[in-house]
Amino acid sequence: MPHTVIIHAKSVRTHLDKLEKWGLSGTAFEIDGVETDKSIECYLKIIDFLTENNFKRSDLLVAFGGGALLDLVGFVAATYMRGVDVIFVPTTLLAMVDASIGGKNGLNRPWAKNIIGTTYLPKKTVIDIEFLSTLPEDQLYSGYVEMVKIAALSDDGFLQKLHYPPTLEMIDQARQLKEEIVKEDLLDHGKRALLNFGHTVGHALEVLNKFKMHHGEAVQHGIQVEMELLNAPDDFIQTVGKKLPYNKKIPSVETDAFLSALKKDKKNLGEKIGISNPFYRQGGGYIRYFSVNDVLDAYLRVLVS
Repeated sequence: MPHTVIIHAKSVRTHLDKLEKWGLSGTAFEIDGVETDKSIECYLKIIDFLTENNFKRSDLLVAFGGGALLDLVGFVAATYMRGVDVIFVPTTLLAMVDASIGGKNGLNRPWAKNIIGTTYLPKKTVIDIEFLSTLPEDQLYSGYVEMVKIAALSDDGFLQKLHYPPTLEMIDQARQLKEEIVKEDLLDHGKRALLNFGHTVGHALEVLNKFKMHHGEAVQHGIQVEMELLNAPDDFIQTVGKKLPYNKKIPSVETDAFLSALKKDKKNLGEKIGISNPFYRQGGGYIRYFSVNDVLDAYLRVLVS
């Protein structure tokens, strides 16, 4: 019989028994399941645990937790013995609408987010929105920002009808929209770059805050800056702005550290900073390129607005 190892977040320890209704049970390994766990050190702890427990390529990993945990365990699954099956059971809104879709996984370094990673699809993803009933609101906001982002990329009216708290139908639609883009461009050579709208600046803010800022909050600030940088239409700015949930002003940054983080983004081309372009239908491609000073100037304009 295949051996199952469940890598779970500390926050869902009391929910492990719920996995049994999907036929998932086995040896449990607990981590904090936060962004700082996406490290080489935590990765190696899991690899060592699997090795010590004689985990084989024919065995099964289960990732049970939020987006950071899914990113980490997805990378473990992709690299342990060159690939083992993994099932995702996302327990946060962010994980349900974003991290569990499309196979991207990764580890951080102190100076860059997701600088190490692969694209490796899970065998299956199990969605149960009952987990959302116990989430703190700031974590719900974090996932909702990703829903606003994906809605902003669509042209089917989803952005206009989206509201907080989102309905199950809205969660399903957000997942479907991302799945459609991923299906078209799994390996991120074209249209999938749109899914990084708000993330160039957002990831830089996460680095500056040592990965202690909620991903959704960082992306919200990133969307605000990138709309300014892209000279987005006023009606788009107003519509998106009304949907963004965090009532927090964009933070001040130390200029050199901010620019250093921006320069490490994977979308960059030479010295130019790559910004995902939701207005690609009007031209400019899926990514537009700006100087670091252009990005800094846009950030400062949003900061003082």
